[in-house]
Amino acid sequence: MKKIRALKVEGSIAYLNKKHAHVLRIKEGEKIKILLPSGDFALAEVVDSENMRAKILEFIPPVENKLKISIAIPLLKKGKTEKIVEYLSIIGVEKIIPVITRRSEVRPKDEKKLKIEQRLAKISAEYARISGVKLPEIEKIVSLEKLQDNQYQKKIVFYELSTKILSYDDLKNIISSSDKIIILIGPEGGFDEDEISYLRSRGWEDFSIGSKILTSDLFPIYIISIFDFFSSRI
Repeated sequence: MKKIRALKVEGSIAYLNKKHAHVLRIKEGEKIKILLPSGDFALAEVVDSENMRAKILEFIPPVENKLKISIAIPLLKKGKTEKIVEYLSIIGVEKIIPVITRRSEVRPKDEKKLKIEQRLAKISAEYARISGVKLPEIEKIVSLEKLQDNQYQKKIVFYELSTKILSYDDLKNIISSSDKIIILIGPEGGFDEDEISYLRSRGWEDFSIGSKILTSDLFPIYIISIFDFFSSRI
């Protein structure tokens, strides 16, 4: 079944993105799965192929992951940050929080931050429809010191100089003892020692994955995939 995002909904009628609908070759009378602006999914039938209107037939609950994981990602150059959001939105997370740290290369001014946040939210909505997962919440861009972490039971930061290498037993303990988890990933230059000391003072646990080095745009996808896979098996 073809999947597409609705631009708006009026009553039981959803208006589809015409350009995307034509690419997918959606035709009148065809049943499709749509992601509504609210973040809900629905089964719909196309009733007007010229204006790309579809009638909602029934609502479909999104796939919700067992773990409620929020991930704080480094704010990288435009294409890299967007790619992270694309894949995390397909895998499924609760929140995506872009964070600026001391070694971050990208430091947008306030007026630019809003545009970035809106762009990331749009990308997330577009890609969440692919796997049918609950739409992640895109948080505002914040500095490390303003990252809100009080609501989480487990706070995990990955730090290449950590003496603790993440093991299966660590994963099992984190997943089995926590309903709400936040994971923090650093920029290309990593965290400095003062930042890690600050995080430890706030109850964060630091881990590494050993000698393997992954880029900052790949690592969030890599680690969330691991947590997502094992959360359904532990």
